[in-house]
Formats: sequence, structure tokens, C-alpha cells
Amino acid sequence: MKKNIILFLLFILVSCDLFTTRTPQLPDSLGQSNIAATNPDSLFKNFQSSIRLGILENYVSCFVDTSFLKRRFRFNPSSGSVSQYPALNGWNIDAEKQYFQNQKIKTLSGTTIALIFSNQLNTQFGDSAIYQFDYSLTISSSDQNINGNYAGSSEFTVFRDSRNQWVIVDWTDLRKNNLISWSDLKGRLY
Repeated sequence: MKKNIILFLLFILVSCDLFTTRTPQLPDSLGQSNIAATNPDSLFKNFQSSIRLGILENYVSCFVDTSFLKRRFRFNPSSGSVSQYPALNGWNIDAEKQYFQNQKIKTLSGTTIALIFSNQLNTQFGDSAIYQFDYSLTISSSDQNINGNYAGSSEFTVFRDSRNQWVIVDWTDLRKNNLISWSDLKGRLY
């Protein structure tokens, strides 16, 4: 019996490569691209970067987490979008995550989403601020209902949470000159 155990252990040691090193696995996401959002400008850099790179974890970290701030995320779609896309009514953080996942899936492989903010206006109130940007968002997709350019203005109300991180609490999308807005993209992708 003792001889069988020794032979078995010897067999395992020889055949299993227990003492050889393996090639380390790469992380699933590039979460390192996020910087600490200790000011609103860092928050919006993270927001743009997460969209360009398609990293859900980084995108979600830009929004309020009720564990650290007793407020809920709210999205206010552009005029006319709710009647065309009823899912935009009562939009919450779960809908935001689903939209982003669908956007990532529908974006052509090897391309990034271009998001440009311009004409920034902001007002700070200590631990909160309101930021308004004109935006241009361009997405390349094989789905012609998604492919194209979206433009308008967005107003973000941001707060500093208990971790001293700035987060988006309220997002209002504003249609400009009958252009296709970000709300339309969200409605199409949800």
C-alpha cells in the first residue's frame, strides 16, 4: 500500500508540472486608465476615456453610487425622444449600463467612439457643480440605425461623494437644431 502511494505521488509530480511557472493572464479590463476623480475635470476625462475605450467599469464609476452618496442617478432625455423611445422615461443606472453594453457590442471591432466636448460652461457650489457642454459623438457600427454622428448639449450635475470622488448625479440631454441627440442613441440601443 505504501509503495502504491509513493508511486502515485511520483507520477503526479512528474506529469503535472507542479513546479513550473505559467504565463500570467492579462486583466479583463483596462481599469487603470481611470484617474481619481478628485475634481470635475478628472471626472469628465474619465467619462470620455471610458466611452472611447468601451470599458463598462470605468463608465459606471463616473456615476453616483448610493453607497457613497445618498442620491440616485437621473437622466433627462432630449425633447421628443421619450415619445419615440418610451424606455427613456424613468431611465436609471441599470438602463445606463445596458445602453453602454449594447453600444460596445454594436461598435465595429477595431474602432473607437469619438466623443468631443466643446463650449464648456460650469458653476461650482463647493461639493456640487453644474457642467454644460456641447457634444459630438460619432459611432461606427454595421447597424445603420446606430452608425453616425450624434450632437447636442448636455448638462451634468455632479457631486463629491464620501470618498471625495466627483460623480454624475443628474444628466440632461438637450437637442440642438433638430440634430440626432445622445438620447436618440440611447433609445436606439436600449
